[in-house]
Amino acid sequence: MLKILGWQGYDTGLSKAFDSFTRDSGIAVSFRGVRNQDEMHAATQSEDFDIACPTTDRLASWLDSGLIAPLDDGRIGYGRIDPAFHADAHTVIQGKRYGSPNLWGGAGIGHHTGKAPLDGAEASLMKLFDPAFAGRLTLREDTAFVAAGRALESAGKLPFPFDDSYAFEERMIANYDVICAFLCGHAAHIARFWFSEEEGIDAFRSGGCVIGYSWDTTIAALTRQGMPFAFAAPAEGANCYLQNFVLSARADPGPAQDWISWVNTPSGSALYASAFGANPAAKGAREVLPPEDQAFFAASYPDNALDKLWWQPEQPLWFVKNRGDYARKFRAAVEG
Repeated sequence: MLKILGWQGYDTGLSKAFDSFTRDSGIAVSFRGVRNQDEMHAATQSEDFDIACPTTDRLASWLDSGLIAPLDDGRIGYGRIDPAFHADAHTVIQGKRYGSPNLWGGAGIGHHTGKAPLDGAEASLMKLFDPAFAGRLTLREDTAFVAAGRALESAGKLPFPFDDSYAFEERMIANYDVICAFLCGHAAHIARFWFSEEEGIDAFRSGGCVIGYSWDTTIAALTRQGMPFAFAAPAEGANCYLQNFVLSARADPGPAQDWISWVNTPSGSALYASAFGANPAAKGAREVLPPEDQAFFAASYPDNALDKLWWQPEQPLWFVKNRGDYARKFRAAVEG
């Protein structure tokens, strides 16, 4: 039994992928979903797993925690991954491959097309904090700092480049002090925080929110339900995450790497990505996605949006700790 630790909210699509893999390989799959990256990392401390799915920016911290083992490029079919998503600077650590990219997605502006229309494809992240949408904004309390930070950087209001926040702790603190003050000053704008895909969908569907800093997959799910929402890659560039498969240091590497190899085929990659409404990483996979997924991608990333993607930098342990402290300050301001 292959044990996979992944994301909540995609059971129907993932079941199709797991069933197809089992038919092809004879390997049964058990799956448990969690809400976010921090919960996934915490779950590995007490649960057995064979495969987990952290994003590229978290690989170094997973290795530092002693959780993962190196992968065999040949065994997992690494050559079938589109070179645009190899991310060797992050997936190769100390000369060994620890992550196999499987799909990518972006965070940007999710909005109700009638109640929060956006003009053109160049909406700034600062639009999230427009007084016109006060009291109807949804976001995550931690990644709100990314949205506001990049907006403030674009406006020339940060003491250091925003990316320096991930490399120098003292610069993170200087930047985040400014960002936190800005967010707390807009606390009344927040209608609801979300933490998982399901909560993000519900914030728009039933929470009275008309705009948010959202994953593209959240908006894709809403559009599949026939709801009037759209995803806008912001002028600053969509914040992109590259999801990886990692191999548990305690796993049988055979079945686990068979799963990765299967996902690295065009059909496996498309089926896996379709479960999320996200973008596949294997060569040739996008061409076999369902037409509705291809149409959503084209509408969400028009013109030169793909040239402006902002890939999430690695988040060191000191960054994660400080980020949590700032997020709690922001939550306290919102909750009053």
